[in-house]
Amino acid sequence: MNKINEYSFHTKDDMLNKLRAYTHNPDDDNIRIKNQVYQILLHCPELLYAIHDAELESELFDDDGNLNVDADGEPLGEWDRYFGENSHIRPYIFFPETETDSRNYVCYQTSFNDLARYNNSIKTLLLTFTIFIHEKDVIDDLTGLPRHDLIAAILRDRFAWIGTEVENPIPSLDKESTMDNNYLVRTLQYQIITPNNITKTENGKSFYSNKRW
Repeated sequence: MNKINEYSFHTKDDMLNKLRAYTHNPDDDNIRIKNQVYQILLHCPELLYAIHDAELESELFDDDGNLNVDADGEPLGEWDRYFGENSHIRPYIFFPETETDSRNYVCYQTSFNDLARYNNSIKTLLLTFTIFIHEKDVIDDLTGLPRHDLIAAILRDRFAWIGTEVENPIPSLDKESTMDNNYLVRTLQYQIITPNNITKTENGKSFYSNKRW
């Protein structure tokens, strides 16, 4: 058993490297899966277009209308400006307040649900997307589609048919609703089977452990 005053780091940089590693180590599903979602959405220009920010569209396409990427498909524009606590895509639930100007949002969350039957080493992780579309921007003019349905279709295309380093996400919810403050909402949810917190990373190596304490 480790003593409470035994540390896996000795400097601030060591500590920060340990914390940053949560984005790819299997120790914490919330951070790891959300980081995978971020990487997928960051490389999804059709989603960024559908969110509809006229000021940012020049980051997606060049002056000739070509996708603004390099030879490897990496963004040349600042696509990450669509993300963050003051932008359109956020890794937590966020209920927008009434705004004069129309602005649309996509939020994503992770949560723990059920253990697999007869196997307490496996759990069901829920990945939830909540799409908020302002009432002044409900229809995408160039496709003629309701914007919340269009964004939901893009998310399904990206997540229902791919793996997230575990098993393929299973669609479990697709629900439309409204908010009192002028927003149309669509909620999507996917189930992902993951190990039930039995992984641990030490010295850069991850392994399975059934010991909780």
